[in-house]
Amino acid sequence: MLAGLKRLFGGGPAAAADRWVVVDVETSGMDVASDGLLSIGAVAIGADGRVRPADSLEIVLRQQAASGKQNILVHGIGVQAQLSGVDPPAATRAFLDYVGTSPIVAFHAPFDRGFLARAVKVFVNQPFDNPWLDLAELAPALDPKARAKALDEWLARYGIPVVERHSAAADALATALLAARLLPDARRQGAADFPALQRLAKAGRWLSA
Repeated sequence: MLAGLKRLFGGGPAAAADRWVVVDVETSGMDVASDGLLSIGAVAIGADGRVRPADSLEIVLRQQAASGKQNILVHGIGVQAQLSGVDPPAATRAFLDYVGTSPIVAFHAPFDRGFLARAVKVFVNQPFDNPWLDLAELAPALDPKARAKALDEWLARYGIPVVERHSAAADALATALLAARLLPDARRQGAADFPALQRLAKAGRWLSA
């Protein structure tokens, strides 16, 4: 196993129609154009909303220079971990192999998608056109009376207990638990598949603004 890479399988990309992947990333800053992708966390869920913890991935990407102390306090990836992570092209390919053709779910998806798309372009230069669903848009579309904005607020809204937060793997799991709570509501509102969920999220986008 490559240093900085944790990978467990309880399924796999072959079952993409019934397997969605929830992702989260940690970065050295908020600017997709200039900041670095530090780590990727991912966990699979079934199309029925069941979380599959055994089908998960966590990667720390090797950096040429570690991020600053304040940044490290946010994500907890220390200097040594950043300097000894997985070679970025290998890490990016491992992520793409893990995801396969599965649809991708995230909270504030444009941020995660931006950093991942840039890594794919820079390090492996291959297509990255998986469909995405943003729970930050879907949640208010399903629950318009809620005043929640941040992931922690939505978790609290539904009483979802989370042991750990603010690492890519932990945040991916927290997002997956939120997805598991939202999907039954979405189906009751007629969103029976991934494209329908995307349409519902798009229709409620203004509610999350």
